[in-house]
Amino acid sequence: MLLKKVKTRLFRHLGMTKTLWHYRKNGIYCFNFHRIGDAEKCKYDPNVFSCNADDLEKHLHFIKHNFEIIDQKHFIELANNGQVINKKFAYITFDDGYLDNYELAFPILSTMNIPATFFVATGLIESKVIPWWDEISWHIRQSNLNELRLSSWNKTIVLSAKTINKSIQEVLSQFKSTSTPIEAQLVELREKTGLILSDYVSEFLSWDNIVEMDSAGMTIGAHSHSHRIFSSLSAKELSHELYHAKMLLEEKLTSKVLSISYPVGNASTYNKYMFDEIESQGYQLAFSFRYFINQQVSTNKFQLGRFSISEPFDEIRFMELCLNAPTL
Repeated sequence: MLLKKVKTRLFRHLGMTKTLWHYRKNGIYCFNFHRIGDAEKCKYDPNVFSCNADDLEKHLHFIKHNFEIIDQKHFIELANNGQVINKKFAYITFDDGYLDNYELAFPILSTMNIPATFFVATGLIESKVIPWWDEISWHIRQSNLNELRLSSWNKTIVLSAKTINKSIQEVLSQFKSTSTPIEAQLVELREKTGLILSDYVSEFLSWDNIVEMDSAGMTIGAHSHSHRIFSSLSAKELSHELYHAKMLLEEKLTSKVLSISYPVGNASTYNKYMFDEIESQGYQLAFSFRYFINQQVSTNKFQLGRFSISEPFDEIRFMELCLNAPTL
């Protein structure tokens, strides 16, 4: 990691990034977005925002002019034929199913004629239930606590109003990395803050939104039903999450649901022992949130890597993101 940072700074200093760009590796570069809009106006988790609408358009314009953008059908063909990928493909995805994906991202994608896959957690569609990461963030924003340590944590996190986004990020990271179920940790957090969120208004897609995007040629994939981390589930619970999400989506859509993205999606949230169950449920692709270029797609179709887009568009930084990525 340190060597990559040194190389990046050296190449930038020497003005070599654009030259090296022409020699970037072949493979499928999956670019993942979450929320689109102004994070500063968010009452919940600001770190879920990838960028605003203007920067989304800049990202997509650059990708379109530097890669061959493929849809899910083409991706599955590449995964099934077992051939070495000898081009630079791009695949666009969005996670969670926030309403701004429909209001802001969908019109831009349609205007630019770019296909994308929207992975939605079906339990959040038209639901009044706030997702756990947004409720955690709300508690951190609203509480007067100067520090936080839950009983299952091995460290105390200092909370600061001046760096609230960083505090939220650290707390969420601790929630995700602790073996105690998130639901149990959330109960304890509510007790610590003494606060109850009672005026939540859903910020997620409706079924009408999803049907419209599907009809317009976008791909709808599953992101589980309840957005629980798969590695924390029993075999029965995992089967339910996979089946129920797929079933609910396919009841509404004209297309089969053939892909899923893992909730949270880092290396600790899924494992190879899940792949047989995922395949038996009818999924042909599964996407992680790990940072690498997909080259061996046929052998890794259930642990595909994606690049997280989490900042305004900057051409050099975007090039560096792609140039520094490992392959799998």
